[in-house]
Amino acid sequence: MFGKSYFDLARAVYRSTHYEDLVDLLVAKLPPLIGAEEVVVMVVSPTRGYCSASNHGPLGRRLAANLDVINAHIPKHPITGKVDFNAPGDLGFAMSDHVGPGEYKKSEFVQAVFGPLAMDDVLFGMIVQGEYRKAYLNCYIQGDHFTAEARERFDAMLLTARGVLDRMENMNVERMVRQKISSSRAEAPLAVFIMRPNGEVTPLNHPSVRLAEKWWTDDEPFRQLDEVTMARIFTSLADAWPTPVTAEWKDLDLDLGGGVMKVHALPKLNAEVILMVPVAPVSTTPAEPLDLEVGILTRRQREIMDWIAEGKTSAEAAIILGISPRTVEKHLEAVFQRMGVENRIAAVRRYLDLKRGL
Repeated sequence: MFGKSYFDLARAVYRSTHYEDLVDLLVAKLPPLIGAEEVVVMVVSPTRGYCSASNHGPLGRRLAANLDVINAHIPKHPITGKVDFNAPGDLGFAMSDHVGPGEYKKSEFVQAVFGPLAMDDVLFGMIVQGEYRKAYLNCYIQGDHFTAEARERFDAMLLTARGVLDRMENMNVERMVRQKISSSRAEAPLAVFIMRPNGEVTPLNHPSVRLAEKWWTDDEPFRQLDEVTMARIFTSLADAWPTPVTAEWKDLDLDLGGGVMKVHALPKLNAEVILMVPVAPVSTTPAEPLDLEVGILTRRQREIMDWIAEGKTSAEAAIILGISPRTVEKHLEAVFQRMGVENRIAAVRRYLDLKRGL
C-alpha cells in the first residue's frame, strides 16, 4: 500500500508551480517513504556536465562541492556501459540491478566522489529529459537494498514529478512568448519562426510567412541551417536555463535568409527553438484577400493546396506547377505543421474552411 503520507506528497508535488519547490518536496519528504538515507536531485548541462546538486543533507552537500570530480570520473562510473544515462527508461533502476554493493563502493568513481559517505545502493530516475538540460532523482540507502514496495513508490513519484515538470516547461514557454509579444512595439510586429532539431526553420505567423516569401525561393518550404550554425546556436543557448525547465530569451546574430540580424531565441527542452524577429509592418490590400484568410501559408503552398483541393495528387500538382513531387511533399509537410493537422484530407478541409472565412 502506498499510504496516506505518499499521497500527501504526491498531491503537493502535483500542485507545485516552481521547480525549486518541487525539488524541496522530493528531497525532504521522499526519503522516509522509500527507506532512503537521503534524496538528491542532480542537474546536467550539455556544455558543463553535472552542474548542480540539491544540498539539503551531507550527501547533497558533498556532491555539490564535488561537481568537477564527478565530471572527471563519470566515465569510470561502475555502471557506465550498462545503462544509458541519457535515456535510462521511463521507470527507475537501482545500482544493485547491475553491480553488487562491494563492487560499487570500491569503485574508483565512488571513492573519489563520496569517500567515507559511500552508500550501499542507489535508486536512480530521470525527471527532466531534454537536449539542453537533464535532471536525475537519486535515492541513497545504507546497509540494505530498496524493497519492491519502495521501488513502486519511487516509480510512481518519478512519473508524477516528470509530468508536473513537463507542465512547468510548457507554461514557461507560453509565459515567455506572451511577455515578448506584449513588450513588442506596435510599429514593429514580431515574425515568429520555429527552428527544429534538424536545423529546419519554419515560419509560424503572418509576418514570418511574408519574410519567408521575401527571403526564400518559392520552392523552399524551410530554411535549412548548416551544422556549424546549429552548433553555434546550441552553445549560445546552453546557459539560457535558470532551472532545468525554465528557459529565458537570448539574442542571437543569425541569418534566416535576409542577412545577419538580431533574433530573439527561446530554447525548448526538445531542442526546438522559438525565434522572433522584429519587422516593419506589412500592408495588405483588398486585392489580396487570401493573405488575410490563409496567410500562414506561402504563395507556393497556396497554389499547391488549390490543386490538392481539386483532387490532384502530389505528382499531378508537381507537373502542373513545374516542380518536383518531392518539393510538393516538402511543402505539404510545412502546411500540415502550420495548420496543426496530420494528413492531406484534414489539411484540405481546413484550407477550404479558411478560404471561406470559417
